[in-house]
Formats: sequence, C-alpha cells, structure tokens
Amino acid sequence: MKTKFLIIGDLHGNKPKIHFKDFDAIIAPGDFCSDKYIRKFKLKWKKANKKSKNVIDFEEFIGQRLGKDKWKEIEAQSLQEGRKILEHLNSFGKPVFIIPGNWDQSYKGKSTTMPKDYANYIIKFFQFWMAKKTNPVLINGLKNIVDCQMRVVNFRDLQFVGYGLSSAPELNAARKNKLKNNKFYSEVLKTYTLLENMVFNLFKITNGKNQIIFLSHNVPYNTKLDILINKQSKLNKMHMGSIISRKAIIKFKPLVCIGGHMHEHFGKDNIGKTVVINAGFGSKVNTLLTIENNKIKELKFYPKPYTNKSY
Repeated sequence: MKTKFLIIGDLHGNKPKIHFKDFDAIIAPGDFCSDKYIRKFKLKWKKANKKSKNVIDFEEFIGQRLGKDKWKEIEAQSLQEGRKILEHLNSFGKPVFIIPGNWDQSYKGKSTTMPKDYANYIIKFFQFWMAKKTNPVLINGLKNIVDCQMRVVNFRDLQFVGYGLSSAPELNAARKNKLKNNKFYSEVLKTYTLLENMVFNLFKITNGKNQIIFLSHNVPYNTKLDILINKQSKLNKMHMGSIISRKAIIKFKPLVCIGGHMHEHFGKDNIGKTVVINAGFGSKVNTLLTIENNKIKELKFYPKPYTNKSY
C-alpha cells in the first residue's frame, strides 16, 4: 500500500502554507501554540537563574512579574491560537497525526516533594514529559486529529509511536556531571528510568510486523539536525536532541523518526537504517513522505533543506 504524508514543522501560532497538494494524511510533531507573549520572559528568566543559587520556577517567575491572572490569560490565548492551527489542519478531512510540543501546555504535572535545586528542576521536566495526552483544549471535537502522545496508533499498514513535549537532552554527560554530587541524584535516575521505560514500552507493544513511524517532538541526539546555533549561548554548537529518542531508534529501528524543536535545521539524516527528519520551523516549510510496502519510496522537502542555520 502506498501512503503519502504531508509533514508540517513547528508553527508557534502561524498558519501553515501548503505546498504539496496530493497527500493521504498529515503529520505534525508539535508546537502549535504561540510563544510571542512568553518568549521575552524566557530570556529574563534564564538570566535570573544564572544569578541565583537555586533554580527559579518559570511559572513563579512570570507570576511575580505579571500576576497569576495575567499569566493564565496569556496561557489561554496561546492555547486558542494553537487550537486555530489544529482546526485548520482538521479541515482538510484527512487524518492528522500529532504529538504535543513543549509550547503546547500538555504537561502531566509538577513535583512538589523536592527542594528547589537543580535535581528538582530536572525531575520536574521528566515528569512533564510523561504526559499521556495532548491538552484537550487543543483537540477536543476535532474528529480528524489523532493524538499519538505516549500511544501506539495503527494506520493502514503502519504504526505510529509518539513521544512529545521533550525539549532537551534528558540525561546526557553534562547533566550527569552536574548532578553527580547531588544527594537527590538517585531520585533523578529513578524518574528518568520511568520516562525511558514509558517510551521503550510503546515500541514493545507494537506488533512487530508493520513498520513504525516514530514521532518525537525533539529530534534525536547527536545528528546533524540537533546542533544549537546561538553565539550568545554557552551551548552554541552543542547537540541538544533527545537522548531517549536516539536510544529508542538504535534499539527498535523504526523506519522513520519525525521531529522538530531545533529550528536551525530542516532536512534529513540517518541513525543506522532509520531516516531522521527535522520538519523545520515556520509556516513555509513542508515535507512530503511517501511510504510503500514498508519502505520509503520518496522524500521531498520544500523549500530546500538547510542545516546550521541561524534563525
């Protein structure tokens, strides 16, 4: 069976422009909601954390400066803009396979048992990324939207595995080194293992016959598609993709992995026989993926792919 997928990149509140007109289904690996109201506060928050001995919670930081009511209003507006994007994709009348991005307010919840230090900061993110569904505000009532977050979804002779929300290397060497003397490091490892097992278990319940399309909001770690390009950042030129996604690809060998998050890149790479696609950033980027008889028959990018781009 031949299936053509239109792949949409990170949109951040911008309505996509469709270049490829002939497709059977749509894939969108997250970040539908707008960040224009929040991004400037992210920069201020990061600066504040550099000066503080303890990690400052982002929502607390925003609440102190704007007030809780204003913060809730901004979150609600961002969700409504993301909802409009998904309503537009839903209007094509074809299945739309999605996972939430880190801007899509689909988190599981917060840890309240740990003190405010770096270990707690990392544990919170691991717990956030365990969420089992996309925020209902974004998708309720949209019959063509298929939520793949932490699920296995069958479609024709293919299977989707979804791991959204992740926005950084979960537990790389740099984080391990920073945490090695932290008395709560065992709790970090325990929570990380829970998250990793959740993703791996999804692959284990696939039927082993149909090829897998792995949706990972953040592209996998250590490819040409996950290098940060920001001369103002101490992380400039470092790999910032998902450790868990890379490990899953090596272990389970899906046909293709589709992600985004790293806006500097638009194109493909390989991990073994798995084709890795960074779907890019913005309303103008489109990818057309054709799969036939469990093989990739065609892969087209519009406009031309790019890597290491400063955006």
